[in-house]
Formats: sequence, C-alpha cells, structure tokens
Amino acid sequence: MSSPTTSPDAIFSDESSFYGDADEQARLEELVATYDPEPYWSDTHPYQLSTRQHEQFAAKHPLPTKQEPLPSAKSSEYLPPNRRAEDESIPHFLSRLPPSTTRVSATGPWIWAYGNPSTRKTEDGDSAELVRQGTELLREFEDESASLRAAHDASSAKTTAPLTRKLNVLRRGLEANIASVARETRVLCGKWMLFPTVDRVDTVWSTVVQALEDGRLGETVKVAPDDGSGGGGQARLICVYTANFEDREDVKRVLNGLVEVGLVNADQRPIYYKCDAYTLLDIKSKNDFGLKASLFSSRDVLSGKI
Repeated sequence: MSSPTTSPDAIFSDESSFYGDADEQARLEELVATYDPEPYWSDTHPYQLSTRQHEQFAAKHPLPTKQEPLPSAKSSEYLPPNRRAEDESIPHFLSRLPPSTTRVSATGPWIWAYGNPSTRKTEDGDSAELVRQGTELLREFEDESASLRAAHDASSAKTTAPLTRKLNVLRRGLEANIASVARETRVLCGKWMLFPTVDRVDTVWSTVVQALEDGRLGETVKVAPDDGSGGGGQARLICVYTANFEDREDVKRVLNGLVEVGLVNADQRPIYYKCDAYTLLDIKSKNDFGLKASLFSSRDVLSGKI
C-alpha cells in the first residue's frame, strides 16, 4: 500500500515543521539577522585554495581590459586589470594601479609585477595535492601529539621535559615531511614579506618594482590593494618571491637586493621569509602545531647564522 502524498504547499507552509520547531526557527532567524559577511571576504576568502588557484590561472590568462592611456606614459591597447603588462612602462603601471588607492574590487586580492619571462625558474606546482597531503600530515601530527600528551598525563611525571623532547622530535619530522611534499608537488616558491604602512606603500612598491626590473630580485612581486579596512597607519603586505625556498643562495641574493635598494637594514626591524607551502596550509605565526611560520629572518641571514 503506497503512502499518502504530501503536497509541496503543505511541506513549505508556515505551519509545517520543515524549518524546525519555534525555538529552532527563532535561532536561525537570529543567525541571519546578526550575520556579518565582511570577515569572510577579508580574512577567509583570499586564503582559500580556490582563490589561490584562480589567482594563478588569472596571472597566466588575464582578461583583456581596454583602458585609456595615461598622459606621458608608455601604454598598451589592452592592459590587464591586476598586473603590469609586458610592454608597459613602470611609471605607467605605478600610476595606473597605485596600491594605496586601488580597490580590491577592481583587481582581486593582489597587484602583480613579473620579471623577465626568459629567465623564469619557477615551476607550476600541484597546489591541490600539496594541500591534500599536507593536511593529512598535520592531522597525523595532532593525533600523535595528543597521544604523547595523554601518556604523559597518565604517567604522573614530575617534569614536562621528556614530553617536550618527544614533541620537538615529532615537530621536526613534520617540518621535514612538509618540505618533502613541497618538493614532490613542486610547490617550492617562497617570499620575503614587507609590511609598509598605507602612507608608504606606493613608495616602497615603486622601489620593489624597479628593483625587479633591474634584476636585483627574483621573478615575481605582488602587493595587497585597498580592501577598505583601515587608514594610513595600517600595514599592507608586499611579497618578493624566490623560485625555491630550499635554494638558500638565491634567498640570500634577493634579500641582499632589498638591502641594496634601502628597504632592509640589518640594524632595523627584520623582515621574514615564508614558503608558499606553509601559506597554502594556513600555517600562521600562532598555530596549533608549534611550527615557526617563517623559515628565515633577515637578521639571521645578514648576520651569517643562515
């Protein structure tokens, strides 16, 4: 015997329990009324794998955007909306996309500039596979470290020194395994990170782009445009890339290039170098794994410690 058929109007009526009981409906309505989408777009969306994959694709396949040439500057008939065109002069590029005032809605999360394509060494890695394998490694580390802590608590040990030693060994193994996956998936890029304030970002960016053009740096640089989140005192990120975070001589060479153009000084606050593998795995300065988010500091490199 077939069960009676309930009409769609009955299912979705105000009297239906499809949306839950009165308390559940009130809870959902409260969530909708208080939901703020801005943190997602500023703090989460730019760091998602899908966003990063889109950035990589867009950098290689920019949509042609016709723009009027600026006065007294070399121009191209079609100019990409978020990067310097191959035949575009530096003054024109900097005037067209000044990071201090260019809105993220017009460019996406980054403005890019590239060095000589004929000397390009960076490989196109498999970011999705790195995230898959790297996430598995991080979960295994969490499970193993939890087991070690549970065993320590059960032992009633008087000191945490043995636990700390075991966790350090486990952590060094995690670092080595992530580096191995980065090699396997060819996700080897890394970047020196500069954080000028908004009132200085145009000047610093101009210096970086010119140093890239002069061959002092690596292959790629990028800067964060205006996301509308703050005033002149807020820092903006500039990334100065190298092709391989394990090539320490090249990492040092690019840092020395930043020193030569006056953006880094051994006696001032250091800057830090981070590999893309850690960025893709969302490993930040404060993380649950006890990993150092950056591989090197300019102070350590310039003092000869690395």
